[in-house]
Amino acid sequence: MLSADFLYISSVISDENSSIMKPEDVKVLNFDHLTFWVGNAKTASSYFVTRFGFTPLAVKEASEDNPRLSYAVRLNKITIAFESPTKSHGEIAKDLEAHGDFVKDVAFEVNDLHELVKRSKKEGAVIVKDVTVEKDDHGTIKYAVLRTYGDNTHTLIDRSDYNGVFLPGYTAMEDDPLNKLLPDTNLTFIDHVEGNIGDGTLSDSVSWYERNLNMHKFWCVDYSHDLVPYSCINSASVINQNETVLLSMNEAAKGLRPSSKVTEFVKSLGTSGVEHIRSLKARGAEILTWPPKYYEMIKDKLKSSSVNVKETIEELEQENILIDFDEKGYMLQAFTKHLQARPTVFIEIIQRRNHKTVGSYRFITSPFGSQTPNKQQATTSLALVLNHLDIKDSRLAQEE
Repeated sequence: MLSADFLYISSVISDENSSIMKPEDVKVLNFDHLTFWVGNAKTASSYFVTRFGFTPLAVKEASEDNPRLSYAVRLNKITIAFESPTKSHGEIAKDLEAHGDFVKDVAFEVNDLHELVKRSKKEGAVIVKDVTVEKDDHGTIKYAVLRTYGDNTHTLIDRSDYNGVFLPGYTAMEDDPLNKLLPDTNLTFIDHVEGNIGDGTLSDSVSWYERNLNMHKFWCVDYSHDLVPYSCINSASVINQNETVLLSMNEAAKGLRPSSKVTEFVKSLGTSGVEHIRSLKARGAEILTWPPKYYEMIKDKLKSSSVNVKETIEELEQENILIDFDEKGYMLQAFTKHLQARPTVFIEIIQRRNHKTVGSYRFITSPFGSQTPNKQQATTSLALVLNHLDIKDSRLAQEE
């Protein structure tokens, strides 16, 4: 296929040339990028540029053979691609009708693509696309695609022989002039990706990552016990060997609430604290607010803790920042409002200070939020959910 200014070639290859790397050494290296399927890729990517400080990275125009338009944006180590269909039929259009805008794929860079795909085949993973080579003037990309829970996928990428701006077929874009006028947000890298799964599937999902991607369990909390009667979720996380890729999964658990408040979201890590929540607000990002009673409770809890929190509770309350802590350290969290009409995706900004969990304390404090029961409808709207329930999340937020 001939693009505007370079030759772009795609082909599927066999795994006969697999390396002699030991199975235990094959691993996921880091997050490569996230892919959103959206109704309007240009508008969605522009929103991340203006509100969150991303830089336009690259665009891939649609063609007769590939009727989808793709825009990619980047901020430090975070890369997100937005894809939209240019025809009313096809896989993307069908999934958008079912889910709305959603995270379709979480891509990982890996150290031995052939061996990891071979391992996944042996363990019974669904291979959506076998090892494929794509080339352009900037080199060669090798990748494969595995199916996870629901309609979502993981792309495994070897970009060791590629020096292009993003992926073959993409052309570089100029920066948005607004970035010169608005404050930097200083989001640095993806902390973790979190998704919902069907009831009773948490253990199998953790096992899938252990068997197929050589990851291991990192963190597990059962919120169904009597100490946390309102939480209604169980949560577990898996992490790669280098501890650079963290995935968290939630399933509903029995509690006092009639339904779980779990919803799917993607999280990005920021390392610059309170000041950069102000910067996000200055760019127009909508941050969820929390009741004063939450901060009163935190102040009381900190009195009996040895952790040294540098920020004042007043600062946290002013900027709508939550805190999760133990005796070793703490984590600050701020949540955006949902990014589209369906309550399926929001972003969490995190700052860690010697704290490694994915934020258990926010679930424990949930009784201080809205007392309106969460509603579950049998619709297929959520991206990273095995049973595709439409779940409305209250998350302590004060409705406006």
